[in-house]
Amino acid sequence: MTTKELSEEIFKRYGAITRARGYFLYTKKGVRLTDMFLENGRAVLGWHTGSAFTQMKNYLSRGLTGSFRTEESCRLQKAVSKLLKKEVKLFCFSDKKSALTASINFSSDKSGFWKPFNKKIDYSNFESLVICPPLSWTNNFFLLALDKKLYDEIAAQLPPELPGQVKFPFALEAAASRAIYDYLAEEAVREEKDLFIYDTFLNPYFTRNGCYLTPKISREKYDDFVLYCLDKHIIINPHYEGQSYVPYKVDKGNFSAIKSSPFAF
Repeated sequence: MTTKELSEEIFKRYGAITRARGYFLYTKKGVRLTDMFLENGRAVLGWHTGSAFTQMKNYLSRGLTGSFRTEESCRLQKAVSKLLKKEVKLFCFSDKKSALTASINFSSDKSGFWKPFNKKIDYSNFESLVICPPLSWTNNFFLLALDKKLYDEIAAQLPPELPGQVKFPFALEAAASRAIYDYLAEEAVREEKDLFIYDTFLNPYFTRNGCYLTPKISREKYDDFVLYCLDKHIIINPHYEGQSYVPYKVDKGNFSAIKSSPFAF
């Protein structure tokens, strides 16, 4: 199932989405949906939480919507450096393929893709890392963080712009920067105990690794399972190859329907 098809199925059942907050989507027909898809992980911090969009609004009110340099143009690079615990040089891309290609070209054996709340990996060991900021309004926003020492060694050999490299409006960069700081604050307080309390409900259907959920359902039955969850007011990743996310600190009662009336494997 595609994301577009999932959106249409939500609309057919519950009408338009009228509000999004935390880990819930509120619909025209008055039904609240528990979101475990979270824009394919972009909204892993929750919808309309933190101060990222407040930050964007502040810069929009000042007219800073262009790609020109401002006094704080380096703040996104500083935020990513803090995230990775080392100094980096940052490049921006509007598509994942270009960012990953550039990352591998820079460092084929020490490149990777950053995943939030994955505490098992020390990302400071990577020389080249692709990052999707934890910001819901950034489907075409990819960052390539290059180790500053490596960059200094090869800077003279680089073209003025890398293939696929773009410059985003500063207001959007500011929101992404704030989202990273919001993430760091959340990373410091979220613990395993906040996640395993849902295992009783989710274990029959998913393998959980931290906040990440991989389906146990077969590929052949997965679309039916997506619709089954939707009928129980739960949204999961429509893509079989993708992952869903444990919604942080929502009431366990939101999952009672998938336990009392289980899906037929």
